[in-house]
Order: sequence, then structure tokens, then C-alpha cells
Amino acid sequence: MGLLKRYRTALARHHRSRGFGIHSPSAYRFVTQVLGERLPYYAYDDLRTLRKALLDSGEQDLISDHDARLLFRIVSHFAPQHILLVGADSALTVAAMLMPSCLTDIYASGDNKRLTDIVRQLDKLAGRVLPYVELKIALFDYMAAFIDRPKLPFVIINALPDPERAAILQRVLGEWLQGECVIILRNLHRDPAINPLWQEAKAMMLHGHTYTNHKTAILVARQRIPLEHFDLWL
Repeated sequence: MGLLKRYRTALARHHRSRGFGIHSPSAYRFVTQVLGERLPYYAYDDLRTLRKALLDSGEQDLISDHDARLLFRIVSHFAPQHILLVGADSALTVAAMLMPSCLTDIYASGDNKRLTDIVRQLDKLAGRVLPYVELKIALFDYMAAFIDRPKLPFVIINALPDPERAAILQRVLGEWLQGECVIILRNLHRDPAINPLWQEAKAMMLHGHTYTNHKTAILVARQRIPLEHFDLWL
């Protein structure tokens, strides 16, 4: 969505973000109690402190306090044990996903130097990050973690540096979206490879809900929920 269209639809998206016009009970709860929650969580101060420390150390392109809190609430809500992260951008993003539960681990695929820096900056949380340079290997190990357990993939995609990884993810998401999973795609407006993947993933969904402000997209595939799409102010 272009900037002009975002301005034109801002009022409608803001209205929907308060729950108005949403008839699905599960979507209403998710929008009002997770995405739109305004009460403070216990980890907000820690995330703010970490962000300031990273900025003071010279880090750039960090997600905002608002986005870090949003990511924390989403992960808290779904409580995944294993997260697949594609394109690890900063220790702040990773910390926001690890803080909700000490049982969560992250299979992070990305640039080797960036991953090394992130693990170093995470301190006590670092032991729950499994870094991978190759996406194929990260995917193999990630799926192996679900053996003998119900499979509910939870995936966050921050960046797609090459067409090969985009093609791999398209095939995998196509399979997962037929069942049940949670997929979050960030930087739709900044990474030219992510927006096409979002459109393809959305088209492959048969059931569940999608939520987007056209910068971030959240796909929640649930087999017993009719397919609906929600444009919001996140």
C-alpha cells in the first residue's frame, strides 16, 4: 500500500483497530486485547533499557519501542516453544521474542556476523538462540524440533536477501498455511522481496485471519476459523 493510500485509509484502519466492525470473537479478542492492548507489561522497561543501550553503542535501524512491545505481546499470546526467525536484524527484536517465556528458543537464520553480534549483546538470553547462516539447515532443524509434538510453526520474517530464500519460504509456507501456524512478515514497505511473499502467502490461506497495516502482516492459520482479512492501525 502506497503512502497516499495509507493516509486515505487511516481513519477506517484506526476504527477497526478498536474492534469496531469485527464480528469474529477470536479476531476481536486478538485485535483489542493483544494488538491494541495499552496496559504496560512487565518486560517493557527491560526492552526500553536494552534499546537505549544498543543505541548508545552505535546500533542503527532498531525497531521502535512500540514495535518491540507489539512483538512481545504477540509472542506472549501464542506462547510458541520454538520460533523460526528469518533475517535477524537486532538483539532488540530477538529479546522481544525471548522475554515472554524462558521455555522459548529461536532458530535464527541470517548474516553470520550479525548473528554473532546479536548473541553477544543478548547476555543471559543468548543460550536460547540457535544461529544459522543457511536457511535450509535452520528449517530442517526447526521442523525436527516438532517430532512427537503437535506442530504449530511460529515464523517471523524480517528480511529476504536473495530470491533463493524467498522461494524456499514460499514452498514451506504454502504447506504450513494449509494447516495451523502463525506467520509474521515485517518490513513489507522496505524490503522489496517481502511484500510479494505476503501477497502469495495470503492467497494460499484457506482458513484463519490476517492482520496488517501494510508494514507488518500477521497470518494466523486456524482450520476451524473462516478466512477473513483485517486492515488495521498497528
